[in-house]
Amino acid sequence: MSQWLKIQIAEKLGIAANIDFPLPSSFIWQLYQQHIQHLPEQSAFTKPNMTWKLMSILPTMLEQPEFAAIEQYLKDSQPLKLYQLSGKIADVYDQYLVYRPDWIIHWEAGHNDLPDTNDLSICESHPWQPILWRALVTNSKDLGESPFHRANLHHTLLEALHNPVNQKSTAEAEKPLMVFGISAMPMQQLEVLSALAETRDVLIFWFNPSQHYWGDIVDKKTQAKAQLKAIDNSELAGVEFLDIGNPLLASWGKLGRDYQDMLLSFELQQQDYFVDIHPECLLQHIQSDVNQLQFRATADELDASELLSNGKEYPKVEITPTDSSLQIHACHSKVRELEILHDQLLMRFNDNPDWHPGDVIVMMPDVATYAPFIEGVFGAVEHHLAIPYAISDRNVGQVSPLLSSFLQLMKLHQSRLTLSEVLSLLEVPAVQRKFAIDPQEFELLQHWLTDAGVRWGWNDHDKQRWDLPAEKQNTWVFGLQRLLAGYAMASTELYQGDQDLISAYADIEGQQAVALGKCYQFTSALLKVLAFCQNQQSNQQNQQNIQQKVEQALELLAELYDADETEQADMLILRETLEKMLVHSHQYTQQIDQDVFVSELQQNIQENGVGQRFLAGYVNFCTLMPMRSIPFKMVCLLGMNDSDYPRQSVPMGFDLMRLAPAKRGDRSRRLDDRYLFLEAVLSAREQLYFSYQGFSQKDNSPLAPSILLSELMEYCQQGFCLSGELGLDVEQTEKNLLAHLTIKHKLQPFNQAYFKVKGKVNGEDAQAHNKPESYLSFNKKQQAIAEQLQQPSQALMFNAEPLTQSLEQSPQLELEAMIQFFQNPAKAFFIQRWQTRFYPLGQQSSDEEPFSFDGLDRYKLNERLVQHSLATSLKDTSELVINEDSVERVNSAKSKESEEKATLANQEIEQPTTIISLLNELRAEGKLPAGQSGELALRPLVKQSTQLAEQINELNTSLTPAQSVDIELLVNNVVLVGRVDSLYAQNLILWRAGKLRAKDRIALYLQWLCLCADVPKVGLNQAYFISTEKLYSLPVIEKQTALQQLAIWLEHWQLGGEQILHFYPEAAWQWATSQDINKTLSTFKGNDFAAGEGTEAHIQRVCPDLTQRFEPFSQIAEALLLPLVELGDAK
Repeated sequence: MSQWLKIQIAEKLGIAANIDFPLPSSFIWQLYQQHIQHLPEQSAFTKPNMTWKLMSILPTMLEQPEFAAIEQYLKDSQPLKLYQLSGKIADVYDQYLVYRPDWIIHWEAGHNDLPDTNDLSICESHPWQPILWRALVTNSKDLGESPFHRANLHHTLLEALHNPVNQKSTAEAEKPLMVFGISAMPMQQLEVLSALAETRDVLIFWFNPSQHYWGDIVDKKTQAKAQLKAIDNSELAGVEFLDIGNPLLASWGKLGRDYQDMLLSFELQQQDYFVDIHPECLLQHIQSDVNQLQFRATADELDASELLSNGKEYPKVEITPTDSSLQIHACHSKVRELEILHDQLLMRFNDNPDWHPGDVIVMMPDVATYAPFIEGVFGAVEHHLAIPYAISDRNVGQVSPLLSSFLQLMKLHQSRLTLSEVLSLLEVPAVQRKFAIDPQEFELLQHWLTDAGVRWGWNDHDKQRWDLPAEKQNTWVFGLQRLLAGYAMASTELYQGDQDLISAYADIEGQQAVALGKCYQFTSALLKVLAFCQNQQSNQQNQQNIQQKVEQALELLAELYDADETEQADMLILRETLEKMLVHSHQYTQQIDQDVFVSELQQNIQENGVGQRFLAGYVNFCTLMPMRSIPFKMVCLLGMNDSDYPRQSVPMGFDLMRLAPAKRGDRSRRLDDRYLFLEAVLSAREQLYFSYQGFSQKDNSPLAPSILLSELMEYCQQGFCLSGELGLDVEQTEKNLLAHLTIKHKLQPFNQAYFKVKGKVNGEDAQAHNKPESYLSFNKKQQAIAEQLQQPSQALMFNAEPLTQSLEQSPQLELEAMIQFFQNPAKAFFIQRWQTRFYPLGQQSSDEEPFSFDGLDRYKLNERLVQHSLATSLKDTSELVINEDSVERVNSAKSKESEEKATLANQEIEQPTTIISLLNELRAEGKLPAGQSGELALRPLVKQSTQLAEQINELNTSLTPAQSVDIELLVNNVVLVGRVDSLYAQNLILWRAGKLRAKDRIALYLQWLCLCADVPKVGLNQAYFISTEKLYSLPVIEKQTALQQLAIWLEHWQLGGEQILHFYPEAAWQWATSQDINKTLSTFKGNDFAAGEGTEAHIQRVCPDLTQRFEPFSQIAEALLLPLVELGDAK
């Protein structure tokens, strides 16, 4: 309000200077200081001061019988609970000082009851309150603080202001005092203003909703209660004076009604400056009705025949279908609310050239919950569609990464030290500057730490804080040791550490070690913070008092942050906030818990100003709060949801104001919100805009708006109708009007209903569409999507034609590259032509240690187990370490003729060192679930891999190591080179610890073709692919045939470099073997249990619908795979 006033005064007078804008409480405290001697700058009875003193007092009073309830609550001796309770009690006492000062004076006189009620049960329910207040006053005196507070100062100030000695003309007294934009004030403050008015001009500018006296109107609910009570007492005629007047004013204006009566209780000169309204639209009619205290609906509804027969005037007012002065938008989410608002604002600015962004204000119950979405919608549009905006009412902690990260550091003892939490601290620019870490190094460290197995917890002892075993695996110490060992050893072998084996992380090379050193410095500083927080939390002997904690926090601030010019303001706020806490060091001299220190620090930061002030010339987003009744051409209220507004406020159970009879002027969050809503409705000059989440994002089910918005909608239905609908069915006219006011929006912004094409809106004529502007969007990107969706589905397919610029392919091709290409030609095309990769969404969080093996983990472990088994089977038997207990179990099993037990025991004899070493490797790499669960999870994999290794050894009867054969072939002017590594004697043996896939068959086939075309026939026998489910084999292929087949594959490889090759291995194999289009499409799409290859990120972009590319796909599949189908044999 003050910022807006400065702007308005400057616009009218040319300058606004030397004008003070204090809040009433601050101004009155200045009066106390002027008229009462020895009064400090700050009262000893502010909420923060009372909180810390109550923390000292309460524990000493718990043995008194009146404090039994509090003693029961604090019996577990948790310091944070004591701090929080003290804060709540201080807040209640603060309310008493303003709204019940007579209670405070009464209690200080030694009484234990309430002075204005005969109901003794009110105070008896909480008998500790008068006693505790007197103890608080005594404690303040013992500390040498001033005994004055707002209750005992009030009468002293009034006497001083009425004293003729103080009423002499002074420069201060000649200054006019203006009270502006305040909806309600306590009686205590009004009495002070009344006393000031005897010596100086006091002008109260009050936004009165109605020019008629409305202090005796009631809402329907109050009227009904009174009538029901009157009926019980046979006094129905006695309630006729209870008039509703205007139902909106009666329902929403209770706060203003009471304030009006309080003002009229003083002798004052009243001057009215009401503006005559000549309503031309719905909004102006509503405002006029409130102003004139009238209601257009009749008590009895009349049908059309009654209207014509008796000649009574129909009370409803007709509005035109083009009237958009009041709009209600039902959306699916906060994001959609803002997207729709952005389009609607652009539309208003386009239709009204004289409108500017500063003519619009957008209010919501809590701007902080909308702030990220505001930035995402209004801050991410094209330049020509950008609307200047500003976000107010956020505290600095919500907008400053530096402040929020420091609070996070001070709460480190509450953290599990997860990888994401620590990286979020390191991501703060001021922290990166302190440790000289650039963005590239940050990404590198993030990659290293993730791969090194860091998940959470500092070390094994740190995990015991969470009642878990002291397991070092996946902690920060575990990961850092791996990184340091990898740099020092440059090998992936296991090394014996102080207690555990360490698997060196070998991806750190050369100058990259500098980044590792910076990371080590950062984690060392972080460890110091953790030690400080833990010592202050858990060790009573090492805990510090307020002053010591503040000094230590300032030291940590200097060690962890290097603020630039843009962050110096945040650093200053943080230092001032910490130093401000020193004020309470004499009020609470005991040691304080870290949780208490953090809570106080966080509360002080949140109360420390806002991140952005009201800016002229911008669309201002702000929280709906008092002193916002500023006139704007367009007032927008967002978030008008049933559960969000009016905002919920649960009073404290020991608040005696809740139990005692209410008084005029008492504040209520519910009544405040209702009056704020009324002021917002009356502040709009040309358009009033509402939006709420009217539909569920999950199932599109309807959701109710705020009860206040519902009342407004009902009011409009009762008093207004669309043009031409007078005399029609009442129910139908109400539905038509509600449909006109309420715009039900679509879930997606790219819905075709938002874009008018050739005079059509969603396929209908624009003129026939009652509100063509309600479904229009200016977003060109969303329009492009909408237009694509309107086209036949093939328009969404990736361009199948060859690119105009052919790829310069190398005359030499690696065999491995060729195999990778045919496993996913679409992916290879994106990488080769545009150096582009697409990654799947929703990557798994890296904050959890492994609890089991997922599909990929099982596959990789099976591969390693098979390799270990094969390596062991090729060793000389004299090198095997035989476990004597296992041998004994084998012999015992054989004597009992138990073949299964003998087989399992034999496996233990053959591979004891292999399994143990693998377990050690997995633990050292952080990939094995902790404890016995890791060994249990590995058992079925060991069994499966052993069986697979046995199959391989059956084919490799000589148990000779695999041989490597170099390949070099000239085919279709392409030199095909590579190496085949899995040739055992005359057999090519490939294997996979999983099910056999089409990709596996292709890999075997291409390698076998190369061998058959390059190696003499006498040197080859058979090609095998062993999987967990079947054995797949290929016979020897004639050299000429092999060359011909390779030529076909290379021809398609060359084609795939110029355009998308629609070859999808699994679907292609299904088509080649079955010639069934439905099975093929099902394989491509997948099902609820297994994803098809059509869901792969690159394939999705080139072929979301295989039916549109089935002809070229089938031709390629048959050309490449039919020879393989005829050749292969699966057992």
